Amino acid sequence: MKLHELDATALLAALRTGETSSLEIVDALIARRRAIGEQVSAIVLPLDDSARKAAVAADAARRKGESLGPLHGLPITIKDNFEVIGTPATLGVESRRNHHSNKDAVTVAALRHAGCVVLGKTNIPQLLLVQESDNVIYGTTKNPWNRGRSPGGSSGGEGAAIATGQSPLGLGSDIGGSIRIPAHFCGITGLKPTVDRWSTRGMLGGIDGQEVVRAASGPMARSVRDLSLVMTALDPSWQARRDPAVFPLRVEDPSQISLKGLRIGWYCDDGFMSPCPSIVRAVSRAKSVLQAAGAHLVDYRPVSPHELLYLWMAVITSDAAVTLQRQLANEQVCKQLLPTLQAARLPDLLKPVVARLLAIKGDARLARLLKSLGRKPVEELWRLTAERTQLRRSELDAWNEANVDAVICPPHVLPAMQLGSSGDLTLTLSYMFRYVMLNFPAGVVPVTKVEPSETSWIGPLPQDGIARRCAEVVRGSEGLPVGVQVVARPYREEVALAVMAAIEAGVQSDAGYPKTPLDPVR
Repeated sequence: MKLHELDATALLAALRTGETSSLEIVDALIARRRAIGEQVSAIVLPLDDSARKAAVAADAARRKGESLGPLHGLPITIKDNFEVIGTPATLGVESRRNHHSNKDAVTVAALRHAGCVVLGKTNIPQLLLVQESDNVIYGTTKNPWNRGRSPGGSSGGEGAAIATGQSPLGLGSDIGGSIRIPAHFCGITGLKPTVDRWSTRGMLGGIDGQEVVRAASGPMARSVRDLSLVMTALDPSWQARRDPAVFPLRVEDPSQISLKGLRIGWYCDDGFMSPCPSIVRAVSRAKSVLQAAGAHLVDYRPVSPHELLYLWMAVITSDAAVTLQRQLANEQVCKQLLPTLQAARLPDLLKPVVARLLAIKGDARLARLLKSLGRKPVEELWRLTAERTQLRRSELDAWNEANVDAVICPPHVLPAMQLGSSGDLTLTLSYMFRYVMLNFPAGVVPVTKVEPSETSWIGPLPQDGIARRCAEVVRGSEGLPVGVQVVARPYREEVALAVMAAIEAGVQSDAGYPKTPLDPVR
């Protein structure tokens, strides 16, 4: 097997036994990027020289019997929005092209402290707020399963790089699904931890100072064991000394958690929007795998499905998008972000009129979304914050009432969408937004691929505009990867990882399992 085909755990094992060196791995991954990288445009800022130097130093230390940490000599890629010393963190905005960080983000520094070698930085969408990875600086990242489709956003560059074997492990961030969407779209694994499990200091975002809905930093990889590897390798006390928000609590070893007797809730429909048939099938398959592993599966109904998504959007746009507009001054705004900005800026007097017209046309959900957008006075923002807190408590109460340790559910309504089409598909993210708003750790594990019989929409969705758009995405989606979302209680990442690992083990031999790495197709 070629080095670029090995996951991070296998690469570390080969390093320890002397079968390979860090420099050989780095060179193999650089060669892989040069061979297929332009087909997907995932790694947009290669750091070949510094990566080779770090690899040489790691190999020299190993020869001397010195340990650089649990991830000694392992290459990793970093999402553009993290500060990496000497490099720009552009956020996909032209005015930041010449910005150069003078130090590493705390999590980047923690990865280096654990022994990692930074290979390069990966692509994102403009200001991190759409389900694609497209900006005027670095261009468009494409999904390796179908280059006419999106790899997801905002960590889409990481998703495509890992899925194609250009990187074994990546650092992403997630405020609305930005780790989990690319994992689902690209057929890899990813984990959004509880906020402040890992530091977010030096992790830049589009709306600085917005604290009601917070992003988390987390890992992306081709196997669940790699997620477990890095989650247990990083020392939270080391990060806590550099970021007062980090709680110095280690992640337990997921392999020590038995699924026998574990109570796992499951649902295929959140009551807001029904997922396409392939995703329903994937959740059902994951359910059967977990039952076979000895877990007890129970029906679960999510709390307040309609309120969560609108609340997320209301908070994010509470300044009428002024903060975003300030960063986009004199910039070409990507078409996927434009609808949200225009709706947020709509005058208050016009909003009810437009919303009423949408409702008359049968687009009641879009009408409700429009009403939630735009400027809020401080007292309204405080009310929304209190509502968010109450929803978190209600969700935990529901978990306690059902007596569940974890929940499995759809990650999304759709498989990977066509490039350039995500701007009016925000409402498909209710499954993603839920666990950011509630601050429960959530991961995605690949399960299957879309079958030919699943490329037309079958289900109870009313035929409004969003439903018609969803049907267009599903058409032609045969062969795209499909994942399942696994959620655990706050600060119980090891439970989520244990459940994800059991699903992965149970489906890997299935005929339709989306195996990676792959060469880009079509």
